[in-house]
Amino acid sequence: MRNRIFCLLLLFMSIISNVIAQKSVQWSQLPLLPGGKGWAGMYAGVSHNTLIAMGGANFPGKYPWEGGIKKWYDEIYTLQNGKVWVKANQSLSEPSAYGISVSYENKIILVGGSNAGGHLSRVKSLEWVGEKIVQNELPHLPFPLANMGGTLIGDLIVIFGGSSGVSEAPLKKCLALNLMDIQSGWFEIDAWPGPERIFPVCTLYNGQCYLFGGETSGINSKGEKYRSILLDSYRLTLQKRDSKWGAKWEKLAPMPRGMSAGGTILPVLNDRFLFWGGVDAVTAQYKTPATHPGIIKSLLYYFPETDSWEYIGEQTTIPSRVTLPVVFWNNMWVYISGEVKPGIRTPTVVGVR
Repeated sequence: MRNRIFCLLLLFMSIISNVIAQKSVQWSQLPLLPGGKGWAGMYAGVSHNTLIAMGGANFPGKYPWEGGIKKWYDEIYTLQNGKVWVKANQSLSEPSAYGISVSYENKIILVGGSNAGGHLSRVKSLEWVGEKIVQNELPHLPFPLANMGGTLIGDLIVIFGGSSGVSEAPLKKCLALNLMDIQSGWFEIDAWPGPERIFPVCTLYNGQCYLFGGETSGINSKGEKYRSILLDSYRLTLQKRDSKWGAKWEKLAPMPRGMSAGGTILPVLNDRFLFWGGVDAVTAQYKTPATHPGIIKSLLYYFPETDSWEYIGEQTTIPSRVTLPVVFWNNMWVYISGEVKPGIRTPTVVGVR
């Protein structure tokens, strides 16, 4: 009897702890994107206090298991007053999605991506100036690239992994562009010590970059490929010596569950990162898209100071998602659209504080 009471007490304390942990994160619904379907792999950022989302891909007619054909888009949408998204008069130079985007000095920089014609090497900046979008070309990538991770470290755009073509293998490459020295173009720095990958997730903390998970192609005993969701984690410190950038990588505690295509990780409460969404190893093996259960709902904290993880429960009221941009705007992190099941997008936009 005492053991049963003790076990019930532990369970109750665990539930209370999870509730308290989740309440430390505030969730809000922002205005829906137009069109009703939403997009995967959009680019997004902030320019002169305006939230901008652009590009992306979806299945406008039938779903993929019904024979539907994916379509890429070039539309640009702005959220100026926080009340409604407005379609800009300008468009991207070509439909595209599945690259990365960063905000820098009131410009949004779009790197790589793909469209119906294949992977892209183009890089450009966009700025919201006087109610219109001004676009400028930047040095192209040394090769086409999509499905990578990336972030801004000071004045450097740093990108991780990805693939150079639809049928090409994941890459173990790390590229950088110094925005204070644009004319020198992209250069390569040492990659992480783990395997190659697409769709890794990353963030910045105290001037250091953190790289988590992603996926690569595994080979089973019959020689067949499968999606291998990665658990490894790394911290990157960049140092400049004699005009060259050097990379120092540290291996961190592995993830309790894998995470691929989960968007940028959110630094919250100044001492931890929030992990929400992404594909884990279990859902990656689901074989019937039409009855897919959806993206995993679990919430995790990672504490960079102690290199430790904490499970804080599940987000059950807002659908989890993958392949989406996450942008800091109006003192909150904003999840923009994304994919809630294979082939199914959402027009919802979620704010997290």
